[in-house]
Amino acid sequence: MSSSSSSAIRVLLIHDTQNEAEPLANAIRNSGQAVRSHFIASIDELISVIENQTWDLMLAKLNTATVDATSAVEAILRDGKDFPMIGLIDQYDDDIIASALDMGLADVIVESSEQHLTQAIKREVAALKDRRALRTMRVSLKDAEKRVQLLLESSVDAISYVHEGMHIHANPAYLEMFGYDDIEELQCTPIMDLVTAKEVGTLKDALKQVAAKNEYSFSTQGKHAEGAEFSIHMTFSAATYESEPCTQIVIRRNEADSELLQEKIKEISSQDLVTGLYNKLYFNEQLDNAYQRAVSDSKRCLVGHIGIANFVDIKSLAGVAGTDVILKQIAELLIQTQPKGAIIARYSDDMFGMLTSQSDLKAVQGELEKVLKQVEGHLFDVEGKTIPVKLVAGLAHIDEQSDSGNKALVQADQAYNFAIKSNKDVGYFDKSDIANLAENSIVAKVQHALEHDGLRIQFQPIMSLRGDSQEHYDVLVRLRDKDGSDISPEEFISAIENSDMSAKLDRWVVEKSLENLATHRSRGHNTQCLIHLTPSSIQDPAFLPWVNSVLRKHKLPGDSVCFQITEESALSYLKAAKAFSKGMSLLKCQLAINRFGLAENAKQLMNHLDISYARIHPRFVEELVESGKPSEKLKAVLTEIHSNDINSIVPQIEQAEVLASLWELGVNYIQGYYLQAPLDEMAYNFDDEDEAM
Repeated sequence: MSSSSSSAIRVLLIHDTQNEAEPLANAIRNSGQAVRSHFIASIDELISVIENQTWDLMLAKLNTATVDATSAVEAILRDGKDFPMIGLIDQYDDDIIASALDMGLADVIVESSEQHLTQAIKREVAALKDRRALRTMRVSLKDAEKRVQLLLESSVDAISYVHEGMHIHANPAYLEMFGYDDIEELQCTPIMDLVTAKEVGTLKDALKQVAAKNEYSFSTQGKHAEGAEFSIHMTFSAATYESEPCTQIVIRRNEADSELLQEKIKEISSQDLVTGLYNKLYFNEQLDNAYQRAVSDSKRCLVGHIGIANFVDIKSLAGVAGTDVILKQIAELLIQTQPKGAIIARYSDDMFGMLTSQSDLKAVQGELEKVLKQVEGHLFDVEGKTIPVKLVAGLAHIDEQSDSGNKALVQADQAYNFAIKSNKDVGYFDKSDIANLAENSIVAKVQHALEHDGLRIQFQPIMSLRGDSQEHYDVLVRLRDKDGSDISPEEFISAIENSDMSAKLDRWVVEKSLENLATHRSRGHNTQCLIHLTPSSIQDPAFLPWVNSVLRKHKLPGDSVCFQITEESALSYLKAAKAFSKGMSLLKCQLAINRFGLAENAKQLMNHLDISYARIHPRFVEELVESGKPSEKLKAVLTEIHSNDINSIVPQIEQAEVLASLWELGVNYIQGYYLQAPLDEMAYNFDDEDEAM
């Protein structure tokens, strides 16, 4: 460490007395690092100084009576501060060191080992500077991406990004030029369809040229969605979009009507049409701004997930139109009673987002509880019918440890779910709480597993009751824990579903599944894999072009793969699911809806999506086992499925008694442990399935 090259580091000292703590500061100075130290005499003093000032390091004697080290660590974690904490002990002790590291300390060092201590401080302070620089760069990158996106959206030139011949993004000028209303519609259209038939060869040559030269320009004839032809000049160049390698296309019209492309693109509306509140796009921007303030100015704030706990019941009682009326009334109440200085937005169908500049948890929690009680006490009337509404909220701090504003919102979502389970009105994501640390641990385990081969897939056969000769396997992902046991998908999928990691997991599963499928089919098997996807992938415009490249790499036909999404995901992201379904049809892949039949509006999925299979919700199977006969609801669901020429799959078959009922109901496929537990390989003998049943 050199004082000429480093500014003073700010250090908190916890020891028996200030005189005994001073040699620690001197040791740092003697190593060449300027230091400004502050002795902590009580836990209240610690809470005060970390709230109002920025610190770089804490050195804490673990067995001092001055301030309990455990309480100090919890206070720092609870306050969302990110700086290293090093414990000091009198002599080496494995148990004490292990316990302290588990508690959150960066290192534990024998106090008399001065050289070890100064080297550890150098390491931890350097790592802290890197983390702070990374946060600043993330914010700068986010701002740069926003500026680039704004320039792209307002450009008078038509610009798009293409991967494997499919569009993954296009600006408004590009959509207007070719006559498409939205990007979802264009994503289902190969680039070859945007030029006249005689120019397809020229376009293919251009794609080859850009692969070799990184940039290529040429003139050709474009084709409007309604069939009109027009002259254009295209420039292809190698690019990346959302970290995916792709080709950028810039097009300029040669016709006089190019003035149409020079109109300014209107700003995207920030208002939700149903409630009049801010919309998701605006709220996400405010989350980014709040995180930027937390990083640059150390200003903490609170973000809230306000959810309608009985939303399913409301939709059932009030219908779609009536639900919109109730949402409008809830929004009006939230606006009237919201905490001071808060921003309220409608984030999804049953969720409102709240962002407040306040960081005082008790104050905001108290105000929010009053808001929720006022909403709960309100009489919501729809066509003379009174509909009860129950709101529950989850809160989380946006601070230095959040990684992003959206990460803090995910934590607020976890607090909301905890409040539901605990029958509370308001929950809080406490970073020092062991339950939340355990949740973060699962996220960390998934990240580590993706990087160090800690995941595996299994294959559970799906058996036909109608004589289908094709083999079908449900692909199931398993996460290995430290002791070698499996962590079930129910535990870790929900923990990562709202993070970027879910898309990474989906791609890993698809890659491994198709690799195994290609090997199995090469042995002469006519096999199809059904692969589960999270909502991240159906919303990712680059996912299907990537799938296409993987299919081509393994020389697999598209119909050997069926992607599965849950009924809830399909309904929540119906527009994206519709585009996803159309895109899959171009690849000849099939679509299955999982956990089907509980939602009142599930039928609309059949109108909008090209569905090959519907796996009914396990609750129907549980009811069938309990009563010994199928419910009227199950009969109606299966009738609806079969009348739309969709194959039905009944999961979780655990006993033979239900098979006769399923046969009479016309069920196409069955699956469960009674028939066959998941296998490490596609090794089930389908020729013996009749005998097995």
